[in-house]
Amino acid sequence: MLTFRSTELQREISINEVYNLELEEVRKLHVELTMSIHMMDDSIREAFRLENEAGYPFDRDWMHKVRYKRRIAIAFACEAKRRLLKLDGIELAEASKRQTLLEIQREKFIKLKQARVRNLLIEELGPGVYEEIENDAHEDAETEYKAWLAEKGYKQFYVT
Repeated sequence: MLTFRSTELQREISINEVYNLELEEVRKLHVELTMSIHMMDDSIREAFRLENEAGYPFDRDWMHKVRYKRRIAIAFACEAKRRLLKLDGIELAEASKRQTLLEIQREKFIKLKQARVRNLLIEELGPGVYEEIENDAHEDAETEYKAWLAEKGYKQFYVT
């Protein structure tokens, strides 16, 4: 049986116990698990970076242990999320639907606001000046974006 030693709850809990936690406890546990997963991801990335850039090989046993602990933390986080949704009275399908509706409404509002700002600026500045500013902003953003991709070592998928 999987167990997790929670510093927030100050005890070791089994994965089956997650469904018996009260709302505040499961919130604390979920935050702790999420932070733990992010810290493990950072450690793994750093180990790979040090090996690739500095030539320091990482300990394969350490990597195996970290990945194993990460999988356990993810399992607990999934159960904690299910418990949170149940305590909040939301089933998983409904939660996804709500998120989708939230995203649709957010995108619609942002598009309306951006269109309104654009129209007001064209009225105020005139179409030629606005287009010149817009082109300058696009070029600057593109330069910053490509620098960010290079800094992070990401391959470009989004074309500007």
